[in-house]
Amino acid sequence: MSTRLDMQVRLQNYLNNSIYYTIGDMNASLQDGLDEIAAFSGCIWNSAVVPFTQFTTYYDLLTLLPDYIGIVAMYNATINRWMWPQSLKKFNQVRIDWDNAYGTPYYFAPINHRYVAIYMKPSVANYGNMIVFYRAQAPTLVDGTTIPIPDEHLLVLESYSKMDLWEQAQEFTKAETEFQNYTQVLDKLRVLMRNQRNRDRMMSLR
Repeated sequence: MSTRLDMQVRLQNYLNNSIYYTIGDMNASLQDGLDEIAAFSGCIWNSAVVPFTQFTTYYDLLTLLPDYIGIVAMYNATINRWMWPQSLKKFNQVRIDWDNAYGTPYYFAPINHRYVAIYMKPSVANYGNMIVFYRAQAPTLVDGTTIPIPDEHLLVLESYSKMDLWEQAQEFTKAETEFQNYTQVLDKLRVLMRNQRNRDRMMSLR
């Protein structure tokens, strides 16, 4: 597994100009790159325990989970069952006032980039917890931080930083060439992460 320091050394060896390209510039570029790659590819997964709230259908996951990007799956820990992903259209077909229905939460539906709805909703206090599995934002890097990208796809971060640093130096032709490399490897990483699925968690969003 590579760290930020490892990636920094690779960039130093490639650019071979420690005066013009400072360590600070490289570290800033690596951070920006990882932030973007995590957002576009969903390569960082996380999970958290979230309490079910009495009479609550809609949950603001962006508020509850500060590093949240998008939901993958939900598990009802009270009954030890995976919750099935559905659409609002499906809920409306079941009953038009589905968000007023009380009972055991067996289903969930993403509403937008931050809200998720459950069906049904608990009518009792202290019903229990759900476990939310989600794609997460990138961590803040330091030299010893392990880069949360599969080793075989680390080129995506290296390509981003080369592109970014060439662009800052107004080497636009070189930056454009590296941009092409970056978008190709980013798409491969995105496809890999979308196709990953745990056999024990079939009820999930890609």
